[in-house]
Amino acid sequence: MATVTNRHRIALIGLGGISQSVHLPLIARLHDRVQLAAVVDLSAQRTAEIADAHGRGIKQFLSVDQLLSSGEKIDGAVIASGGTHAVDAKKLLEAGVTVLAEKPLGYSLAEHKDLANAVDSSGLRVGYMKEYDPASREAKKLLENLHIRSVEVEVLHPADAAQLNFAHLRPAATDVDEAVLAAASKPTKTAIEAAIGGAPGKDIDRFYPNVVLGSVIHDIALLRYLMGGIGTVEEAHHYGDEFPGSLFMRGQLKKHPAPWTLNWHFIAKYPEYQETVTIHHDEGTVQLVFSVPYVLNGPTRLNVVRGLPALGVERTTQTWPQCEAFETEWKEFLDLIEGIPNEASSLDESAADIAVGQCMINALASSLGAPLGPNTEAVITAKGNDTL
Repeated sequence: MATVTNRHRIALIGLGGISQSVHLPLIARLHDRVQLAAVVDLSAQRTAEIADAHGRGIKQFLSVDQLLSSGEKIDGAVIASGGTHAVDAKKLLEAGVTVLAEKPLGYSLAEHKDLANAVDSSGLRVGYMKEYDPASREAKKLLENLHIRSVEVEVLHPADAAQLNFAHLRPAATDVDEAVLAAASKPTKTAIEAAIGGAPGKDIDRFYPNVVLGSVIHDIALLRYLMGGIGTVEEAHHYGDEFPGSLFMRGQLKKHPAPWTLNWHFIAKYPEYQETVTIHHDEGTVQLVFSVPYVLNGPTRLNVVRGLPALGVERTTQTWPQCEAFETEWKEFLDLIEGIPNEASSLDESAADIAVGQCMINALASSLGAPLGPNTEAVITAKGNDTL
């Protein structure tokens, strides 16, 4: 049997839903290029279970500090833990490790500035899988040099079980000491307070990390990737008696004199996650329809409407079932470890997305009658950016 060579030693940090449903299966799929060398999680029980289930010789650690102090050789690390990833990303980059961090990289612009001042971020990528989707990449090509008229985003978000039942996730960890959990959560709380202040009311402290930077940020990043992004946030409203309910937002695009609107709905019993991005332009329509993101090889539909000679109309639908967005993300991450650069989102793009998210939460807080404090990042960002 031939010996497998040129495999990169990877540490997987955070062993929750995204790691179990996406990253671990892809590590197995990319066995010719990846060796899972270490797993890191606050739960010793979970690290042991995952290590035992995914190969021999996988080292187990309870923190990135433990990993780095162990002397274990690591080429790259995927950060998929809860909360901010900026602290661990900084430590890993300082140690010369290439990093792929799940979104959001952080919750404050201060975190991004600290990273920019402290480390070379050329070895950092932020995991916005939609920019690796073949449908998104084709849509970006189609939209080049076109005059955009409007962008409409609709997200139908069911309860997590409707997206993750198939993955048979391991039960939640119960062996993490409360003091350890509190210490691990402190950087996230500090960053969120810097962004929106302490206890702003009206569930703003839940909307910001869980909805705006937990879900809507995918759309913020996608519009940036496709057409230069969001320029202004002019309106944001919440509907529904319970959190998170529904959000409506609107504003203008950054590089086009055209409006964007977003309708985001949490509907617990909706049968399946769906996200639709419809872009009308001077010559027709480009539409992306995304399905459950955690189901690998569930293809995005690219619907295109365009004119033909003699007043004809062509309507096409394309899918790429053999090309998985997360897998492409992994392959380009491995290329980056090998010194092959790419233009995927990194520190600057993440900071730009956080700034848009802060403008969104500032507008939402105002509409809910719970305006943020004048010294919060979100207010300062909103006042300082007529165009983001």
